Amino acid sequence: MHQHTIVVDGYVAAKDAEIDLREVWAYALDQRAFGPRRLLVAFAFADAAGRLRGLAYTARTDPPELALEACLRYLGEGAEAAIAFCDEPVTAGPPSPAIIARLYTARALAATFGVYLVDWFACDDLQLRSFQLAVHPDEEWWAIAARGS
Repeated sequence: MHQHTIVVDGYVAAKDAEIDLREVWAYALDQRAFGPRRLLVAFAFADAAGRLRGLAYTARTDPPELALEACLRYLGEGAEAAIAFCDEPVTAGPPSPAIIARLYTARALAATFGVYLVDWFACDDLQLRSFQLAVHPDEEWWAIAARGS
């Protein structure tokens, strides 16, 4: 087994911040501000307002779930919900078995930290893709955070 150091950086929102994580498309479109080939995780309180708790980011790993775990360890305590944004190639068409597996593996990992992973977004130079909407297109998007897995 190889051990690697994963460096995570982050930001915590001020207690009275009115930053709404439900505006997720803005985060997805701006995730490259943290650098190329990064995983950004936005942590939130799973209330109706979707208030942002903080952001953690690190280099994308192989598999990407390693980077997610590092972000969860760094800033996940106290969060109820999270959304991951991964700078990776985006493919069109029906969700592949790999997309479905990644969503559920990442959700199971986040659950071990008491966090519900609302979605995983793949983002590249030209496109972005919500794994949640690809796998469950008929569900109300933010309501699933309040429901949990």
